[in-house]
Amino acid sequence: MKSHWEFFKEGDHSFGMFYPRHYIVAGFDSIENALVAERELLLQGFAEDEVKSATGSFVVDQLESLDDASFLDKLKIQISKAVGTEAGYIDDDLKLARRGGGFLFVYAPGDEDCRRAMAVLEPLRPEFARRYLPMAIERLIYPARVQA
Repeated sequence: MKSHWEFFKEGDHSFGMFYPRHYIVAGFDSIENALVAERELLLQGFAEDEVKSATGSFVVDQLESLDDASFLDKLKIQISKAVGTEAGYIDDDLKLARRGGGFLFVYAPGDEDCRRAMAVLEPLRPEFARRYLPMAIERLIYPARVQA
């Protein structure tokens, strides 16, 4: 399985696109605010191997990079853009990264894990939060569109 970051327990790609299965991805206006959220989750009992912050440039340039995508992967990406799935989230991530945003990843394989994480994250007001399930992306906090 293709993976760009060892942190992800179940890999970070599916069909050639960034897809960290069983993770919540939360976007913050700065890496500093993502780090605050990371520390708070650790204080609330999440393990160090379950929570990690990253800069916008790392997410866009390393995790979501398509530089090594095969022809078939690129075709799948075009199909997903046409039906409005993962590719739209990547565009939102790019806009946040360009504004200097930070990202937080939380391993949440079960619904209770997700509830625990969101109880911590919601008061910290991320710009968005979504969870990558095996067959869908669940919007947890999401504006109509992330602005450039």
